[in-house]
Amino acid sequence: MERPRKIHNKRLPKNYYNYFDICKIEGIPETRAKNAVSEKKVEGIKYLEELKPIEHLFEQFERPIKGGMVNQYGIRRDYYDKWKSTGEVPTPPPGRPKIERGNVVNVNIRNFPKDLYEEFKIIVDNANAMTVMKVGYHDMIAVAVQEFIQRRPQFMNKNGD
Repeated sequence: MERPRKIHNKRLPKNYYNYFDICKIEGIPETRAKNAVSEKKVEGIKYLEELKPIEHLFEQFERPIKGGMVNQYGIRRDYYDKWKSTGEVPTPPPGRPKIERGNVVNVNIRNFPKDLYEEFKIIVDNANAMTVMKVGYHDMIAVAVQEFIQRRPQFMNKNGD
């Protein structure tokens, strides 16, 4: 699974190693390290054989200075430390799992007439004014569809008989 590379608009955090510090640790000459990122920015790290296995873990940070923005590149300390100690490339966590909404489907109604929607909103607002429990527009659309189905039981037969 290819992930887009992260680009942050902030300084390099403390839990990240700077790219040039990593190059010093790995014994990569400074001129070679600068040449790798001079043209292709963070994507140039993949051309360094020493860092090729972990190049996808580097992230770009834009640091403001007086004349403009300067790019810094970093890798999380725990990723680099794990790679150095075990030799295997760490995999970033996949992120937050999707929230299960139960038995609900997202329906987008396209080209809904504006005047019809305005009348619908007025009816919902008036109904909400008379009750303690307020119902949202989306929930009321589900009620309207349910009433539509209940009024047409003859069309519930799926094979068209």
